[in-house]
Amino acid sequence: MKWQHHEFAGINVRVLTWLVLGCFLGGLILFPVVPARAQGAAPPLMEKPPGEPSVPAEKKEEKEEVPSTCGPCITDTCVPIETGKLAMQLLFANEFGVGNFTNNWRQVSAHENFYNFYTNLKVTYGPTKNLETYIVIPYIYRWITDANRSIAGPNGERNASFNSIGDITMIGKYLLLPETDYRPAVAGVAGLTVPTGHASHLNPRFLGADSTGAGAVIFYTGFNLFKYIKPFLVHGQLWFQAPVNAYQQRPDNVRSRSTVTANLAVEYPLTKQWIILCEVFSNWTWTNINPINQSFATTQTQIGVMPAIEYIINDKWSCALGAGFELWGKNGDIEYYPMLTVNYSVW
Repeated sequence: MKWQHHEFAGINVRVLTWLVLGCFLGGLILFPVVPARAQGAAPPLMEKPPGEPSVPAEKKEEKEEVPSTCGPCITDTCVPIETGKLAMQLLFANEFGVGNFTNNWRQVSAHENFYNFYTNLKVTYGPTKNLETYIVIPYIYRWITDANRSIAGPNGERNASFNSIGDITMIGKYLLLPETDYRPAVAGVAGLTVPTGHASHLNPRFLGADSTGAGAVIFYTGFNLFKYIKPFLVHGQLWFQAPVNAYQQRPDNVRSRSTVTANLAVEYPLTKQWIILCEVFSNWTWTNINPINQSFATTQTQIGVMPAIEYIINDKWSCALGAGFELWGKNGDIEYYPMLTVNYSVW
């Protein structure tokens, strides 16, 4: 369409110009201009369906909560208890000795039947953020039956039993690194075991059943790990144990060796209350670092597995039932042990 001279459809151009300019200025006053988004057009307006709440343009992705579990039975946990929380655990385990491992990893008869029944009380407290302390007090009942004549007591004893408190362990655990999307949580661990169990002046008529302690102050250092890989909860433990033998060097004393403990546990929640647990545990010993603090015990290696089932009763109570099987080893006992743990959160 062409403009003809200074008139358009009978309207003077000057009048038309003033009308357009007036409308433009009025629009600025009534409807201020909103700056456009840099390097892009404004998002299209979407019509919201009736009754449906509006969705924010940017929604923060919430981190998925880790399911609550009873926790591993053998492997130590990584994430410390909450500040000011106090919890207690009772562990019952009955070990059945079924043989011995030889120096070349073969299984042979033990020439006797031996049993150990453990009742361990564990008390855990969180004194401050990211710090956990706990103490484990064991009570041990040991008995031996049908000992071979070649290993019988001085008066021909072939059966024996003994019970006493075991060695008490105290541990401190501090969270060094929290868990992220790509990194596991890492906790540093330090502690010691004191020789409160019976380990000196062993009586031959008890056939070794009166050995309920290591006879050493054992120092611990190491790391615990945790990672939630949905739907699995993975726990790892790597500890080094350095004993300082407490008694004079006598052949009838129990004398410990340096040990590395390496454990792995995996939990799989079936429901909010039922969890499947599987653990792989191992201990590796060798000659002590201190040459004047040697051990009469032979070096040992033990590797085993423990399947279990956990049950969350309520916010305060939980329990786990399983059985450990020592499947491979060197110079150690072959033991199977059913185990029950009961946890209670005091506050």
